[in-house]
Amino acid sequence: MSYQEIISASEDSNSFNYVIENHNKNIPVLSKGVISKLADDVIKNHNPSYDSREIVKDEIQKKLEKQEEYYQLKNGINIENEVLSVYNGKDPFHINVKTLVNAKKGKESYSNVVESVVSIEGLKDPLPFLMCREHPTLIENGTKIDYNDALSYYMVKNGLLNPKIYENATGSLIIRKCIYDPYKIHGEGYCMKNCIDNGYFHESADGSCYLCRLEGKGSCYHYGLEVFIVPQPKKNISGNITEKSISGSDHVLFNDHYPGNIVEFFKKDDISEILVIDDSHRAKYGIL
Repeated sequence: MSYQEIISASEDSNSFNYVIENHNKNIPVLSKGVISKLADDVIKNHNPSYDSREIVKDEIQKKLEKQEEYYQLKNGINIENEVLSVYNGKDPFHINVKTLVNAKKGKESYSNVVESVVSIEGLKDPLPFLMCREHPTLIENGTKIDYNDALSYYMVKNGLLNPKIYENATGSLIIRKCIYDPYKIHGEGYCMKNCIDNGYFHESADGSCYLCRLEGKGSCYHYGLEVFIVPQPKKNISGNITEKSISGSDHVLFNDHYPGNIVEFFKKDDISEILVIDDSHRAKYGIL
């Protein structure tokens, strides 16, 4: 249900409890809109958020204060909101918002700390645009990112191994949770091919969480995310591939900078689709 639909539903009833219930349902809807707008602004301006948690918290507060006026006018209910915190939960595909909600109408009253869980699926990943902001030739292409020479430029500037392999690389723009669980089954059949084609993100203890991605951090101490950045397909690969570069998980390219080997995960005719992947990620994703 959209935010507008929830608001419209509340107009159908002046029941105190009904209005409060729908108000509380609005909080994650409003929150996701705030986070989405911040991500869009960060991507457009190539400027990291200084303190994403505080910015999101303040913007949600402003949105809720506007709704206080709405409910007072439409339902005669005095609602007061105080956004207490925006924080990471155990699931890196969600952001938690804690709000103190007080309401009163006549003899009826309500007071509760509302815990809202906000899905980040469907939001854009701002991290690549911030890490490559000094040479921002990467572009959005549907649900994907075309890096052009932005990533190879970043690698040259940071003295990283074999930047040429990542010229015209592609990556995922939209956060989508990988459907393959456990991750080891990526090594079976066409699972890795389907994962790459769909731009799926994965849980990672080393990858940065979404709120830290808004701040341009390639890694953080929160439980976070990782996604593969994929080199341009190669033609006429045969035998053992000995070429190396930086491993293609985004937190490795943008923070940890350790090497991996080229692995072919799909081939059609003489065109090979490849990843650069290190031993630990090969084990994680069942690529033997």
